[in-house]
Amino acid sequence: MQIRPAVQALLNARRRMVDIEDMTEATRQSSEFENNCLTVVNCYAVRDAAAKASGGEYAGWLDRIQDVPGIERSSLTSIHGFLIAQGLIRFEFTGRSVGLQYQLSTQGRESIARGSVYLSDDPHRDETTNSESEFIGQAA
Repeated sequence: MQIRPAVQALLNARRRMVDIEDMTEATRQSSEFENNCLTVVNCYAVRDAAAKASGGEYAGWLDRIQDVPGIERSSLTSIHGFLIAQGLIRFEFTGRSVGLQYQLSTQGRESIARGSVYLSDDPHRDETTNSESEFIGQAA
């Protein structure tokens, strides 16, 4: 099959019109979101450690983080939703007087050590899963 020269010229023009700047911006925003998520997870870890060190009665549940320097307050809702969906934090409703309480999960603590939250395209996720499977196989 032969492509007419006029059609070939249109096809060639379309290839040059790819907007790489939008792709770069999307990657930058994704990286910024991941960094913000990691910052919030770190905030919960600091609060958890402070509550444990205070020596008072501590059940392991913390009030929601409402303000983080450098992160817009309006984006904290989506960050919390992502962290809950990924299993990095847990929540519980403790009644009308207290409301929602949050707790850092084991996966959340691991994300701090790793320096990255799990995203669907995070290559470390597969590596972690494989090493855990190998460890379980060796233990059995």
